[in-house]
Amino acid sequence: MKTSTLFLTFALALLIGCSPKKVDTKKYCDEIMQADRDFSAYSILHGKNAAFVKFAAEDVTFLSENTYPLVGLKLLEERQAKRSDSTYVLTWEPIYARAAESGELGYTYGIWELKIKADSTKNSKGTYVTFWQRQSTG
Repeated sequence: MKTSTLFLTFALALLIGCSPKKVDTKKYCDEIMQADRDFSAYSILHGKNAAFVKFAAEDVTFLSENTYPLVGLKLLEERQAKRSDSTYVLTWEPIYARAAESGELGYTYGIWELKIKADSTKNSKGTYVTFWQRQSTG
């Protein structure tokens, strides 16, 4: 009986010790939410084009309606350079973030707002999703 109890105790300890530990991703989610807010603040101060270029990774994939995906920072820079952003202000506010346990990948979604400087009756709102990948710079 003593051997059975000892074996059972050892087996349970082994199972508990080998079970995956739940990683608290709140810190990563908070960091991603802040990065998204910083991205929007940069858009307010410097324009949407500059913000998208500054916050994009080298291997960025940019999706937009009625166009093929734009892949790579160079193509994004070229596209943004061709489009004026001086007549409007684009802002957004993340409302949710999720991160991988490693903290390397995550996403946010929220509400964007486009404010037309000359005619506020043409303002618009919508939803967005942004995927984030941790870079070597943070």
